Amino acid sequence: MMFRNVKLLSWLVVILLVTNLATIATVFYHTHQETIAQKGEPETDAPGDRRTRFFKEQLNLSDDQLEPFREANRRFNRHARGISQTMSQLRVDMLDELFADSASRDNLQQIARKVGMQHEDLKMATCDFYLELKSICNDQQRMQLATIFQSLLNSDERVKLPGRQHRKGRPQ
Repeated sequence: MMFRNVKLLSWLVVILLVTNLATIATVFYHTHQETIAQKGEPETDAPGDRRTRFFKEQLNLSDDQLEPFREANRRFNRHARGISQTMSQLRVDMLDELFADSASRDNLQQIARKVGMQHEDLKMATCDFYLELKSICNDQQRMQLATIFQSLLNSDERVKLPGRQHRKGRPQ
C-alpha cells in the first residue's frame, strides 16, 4: 500500500514538473517571438526626431532642407499637441455633461461646436504643415511627399506613419 502511494505521488510530481516546464517554455517562446516581431517593425509612428528621420530617409532631404523641416515639424507638433489636449478636455467636459443628473442639450451642443472648431484647426494645421514641407522640397520630393501624406491619413482620420497601426481606444 505504501509503495502504491509513493508511486502515485511520484507520477503526480512528474506530471506537475512537465506541465510547469511546458508553461515556462511557452512563455519564453512567445516572449522571444514578440521581441523578434518588434525588432522587425520600423519605429516610424512617433513625432519629433523619429518623424524627422522618417521624412529625411523617405524624401532624401539634404542637410540644407533638414533644418527648415525640423522647425516646421516642431511648430506643427506644438500646435497639434495643444489642439489635441483641448479636444481631450472637451471630450471629458462632454462626458461630464452627459452623466450629469440634469444634462443640458444646449451645453452639449456648445461643446460639440467647440470640438468641431478644434478639429478644423487641427486639419488646417496639418494642411499648413504639408504646404510648408512642400515648399522645402524639390519636384521629385514633392511627388514622394504627396504619396506619404496619402498613406498617413487613413480612413478613420487618425494620422499614422506607414508600417505601424495605432491601437484603438484612447488617444496616444
